[in-house]
Amino acid sequence: MRLNFPPGSALHAFADDDVEALLAAGSPRACAANEVIFAEGEGGDSMFFLLEGQAEAQIHGGQTVRSYGPGSYFGELCFINPAHHRSATLVATTAARLQVLDQSSVRSLMTSHPGAICTLFRRACVFLVDTEKSLVASLRRRNDELQDTIKRLDFTARRLSQEEETARTDGLTGLSNRRAYDAELPVFIDRARAIGSGLALIAIDLDHFKPVNDTLGHAAGDFVLREVGQILKAKVRKTDLACRIGGDEFTVVLTDLDEEMAKKRAEVLRAAIGSFPHPGNDQGIRITTTMGGTLYRAPESAADFMHRADEALYAAKRAGRNRVAWS
Repeated sequence: MRLNFPPGSALHAFADDDVEALLAAGSPRACAANEVIFAEGEGGDSMFFLLEGQAEAQIHGGQTVRSYGPGSYFGELCFINPAHHRSATLVATTAARLQVLDQSSVRSLMTSHPGAICTLFRRACVFLVDTEKSLVASLRRRNDELQDTIKRLDFTARRLSQEEETARTDGLTGLSNRRAYDAELPVFIDRARAIGSGLALIAIDLDHFKPVNDTLGHAAGDFVLREVGQILKAKVRKTDLACRIGGDEFTVVLTDLDEEMAKKRAEVLRAAIGSFPHPGNDQGIRITTTMGGTLYRAPESAADFMHRADEALYAAKRAGRNRVAWS
């Protein structure tokens, strides 16, 4: 009887009389192609012997994890432990002929053919142990793959973060650039609206910067711009934002203060920039700054906020430069 099944199949390994007893104790079932034999998660206490046709075990909505041919059996875990729920969906991939062994069958076999039941249970346990070993190996392999993927994603995230930081940083001064300013100012405004805190914007232009480039060269001009950047970095808080907008134009966003405090902070910045040593000092070239400041007025837009700071800056220039005008 067992020789009717392919070598290597589960039933081929049984003795002939054991196969005959197991099949005789069961009840037949015919399945059409693509018919579900049992579904993942459902209860059941029977196991199935595949006599003819092909079947597949599927999980997670159709992923095939195992294929079965004649001489195979499946569902033995629920047969051994009726409280267990089906761990996969079994589908007949072709027309198939099955023999179903239920709990009443096993009670009958325990009396008439105990050797067949012992062989079945022993081989089922070996199969389950082998399956568990395979699962553990697969999980370890997947864990290694996952760890490798996490490392790759972490590297990519750090690289993208560095690239984004580079794209938002002025290469000469190390301050935030215009791109960062345009992105961050609305965030500062939203925060000020949410908590009702004061938010100041100071537009800054360097006075007499062109003579530095024309007389001393661009290297000296770059030195001045870098020093101004260092001063702004040192004089603003981590919660503030200092930017180089372009050329000799800068801007500073100051958080959590009132107008009087903002004016004082602007004067500190103006004095610090006006007193630092630079290559033009020996030739009488003095670097000063003109600033225009304003306090945010809800619910105005970022564009209106910037416009009022620019208007204050132009008013300070008309008044003679090297000063702070306030809107």
